[in-house]
Amino acid sequence: MPPSSNEIAAEAPAVLPDRAATLRPPGSARLTPGSFKELVLHLVKREIDTTHRMTVLGWAWPLMRQLVQLGVLVFIFGSVLDLGIENFAVFVFSGLLAWNWFSTGVGEATGSLLAHRHLLYQPRLPPTVIPIVSVIVPLVDVLMALPVLVILLQTEAGIPATIAFIPVLVVVQLVLMAGIAWLTAAASVFLRDVPNIVGVGLNVLFYLTPVFYGLKVIPDQYVGLLKLNPLATIVSSYRAILLGDPLPGTFAIVYTLLAAAALAVLGYLLFVRLQNRFVDNL
Repeated sequence: MPPSSNEIAAEAPAVLPDRAATLRPPGSARLTPGSFKELVLHLVKREIDTTHRMTVLGWAWPLMRQLVQLGVLVFIFGSVLDLGIENFAVFVFSGLLAWNWFSTGVGEATGSLLAHRHLLYQPRLPPTVIPIVSVIVPLVDVLMALPVLVILLQTEAGIPATIAFIPVLVVVQLVLMAGIAWLTAAASVFLRDVPNIVGVGLNVLFYLTPVFYGLKVIPDQYVGLLKLNPLATIVSSYRAILLGDPLPGTFAIVYTLLAAAALAVLGYLLFVRLQNRFVDNL
């Protein structure tokens, strides 16, 4: 006999903050912007605490992984295969931070509804929040790595005043990732091949994103193709802010902004339209 709704509610963990009484009645699945933000932060903290529970290094593990990646890339492409890029440690670490956030966030968000299907039984929790939590969690890892980036900047190139524009790029990347996360998470409910497809796509996209190389070394006939990847423009913009590299062209910037906004709107609308069918297909 399938469990009753009361039994399901009893088994599902309490995920709402103490201010749950301020949320709308069960079944509305809508929150005020302030309550939505509060819920996201609550679930992000819960996810991080669960991930690092019973580990020796705890929160230091994400930073350790990124530093190991940095060391390997600097050794291979800065010494063994010297690409001739100035301030290479800062150059590659800025690209690595943006890429790791994107790949981890999108990868986790794609399977988030499958992994956290019990949350869909929470009547006051809108399903749209679940992929967003998966996108925000690796952003915390990026924030933890920022002091290392600042130290590298101070050591190699100095800290420019333009570093104040970093939050703008973070917001643009967050909007882009949110749109992709909603699309892939919803698709994964109805087609379980989607997480594998996204995994393969991320492997390909890594080489199409200038993480450890610059667009200057790319033949002119391929530069336009690479700029179709919005993340390439975002990574290049990070380096322009941090290292004084030329900003991507106006077309690339406008295209990236429009692509991020369009994917966010499309992803959200599609997700909301399909969310009432999620429980029946999980």
